[in-house]
Amino acid sequence: MDREKTVISLSHDEALILSDLLHNISEDESIFPDIADRQVLWSIEAQLDKALTEPFLPNYVDIVNEAKNRIRYKDE
Repeated sequence: MDREKTVISLSHDEALILSDLLHNISEDESIFPDIADRQVLWSIEAQLDKALTEPFLPNYVDIVNEAKNRIRYKDE
């Protein structure tokens, strides 16, 4: 039985970074040996893919690096 939805709020930069992170680790069975864990990650990844256009751009790596820099240095 599925319970009610939980909604979280992310900045665009946070969503980009999370999407990239999930793409890089969600298939790694050594990190997530339980298929249920990977299915949850895939679900989040799919939702982010629907919300973001940047992962499909040719300069995606640069875009993610810029987002990481903004997050990294936002309090300076």
